[in-house]
Amino acid sequence: MPVDRRRIEDWLIARIASLQGIDPAQVEVDESFIANGLSSTSSVALIGDLGKALGVPLPETLTWEYPTIAALAEHVARTGASPHDD
Repeated sequence: MPVDRRRIEDWLIARIASLQGIDPAQVEVDESFIANGLSSTSSVALIGDLGKALGVPLPETLTWEYPTIAALAEHVARTGASPHDD
């Protein structure tokens, strides 16, 4: 099954918008997670949620290694995982 980077991006955008209480259109895929309003604690929680959605464990450091939604989605897509619908 092909991995859909865009679907991963959409999942991350929706989750960040929900965490921040903002419209998903306000989330910038090429800005850092910090610029999108996440703290280090909320970034770790985001990776935990993403891992659960994917059904695979993910390193807590992914938001530091891939500091934007676009970069993280590209990396996750290359690993072959795709998020389940919540």
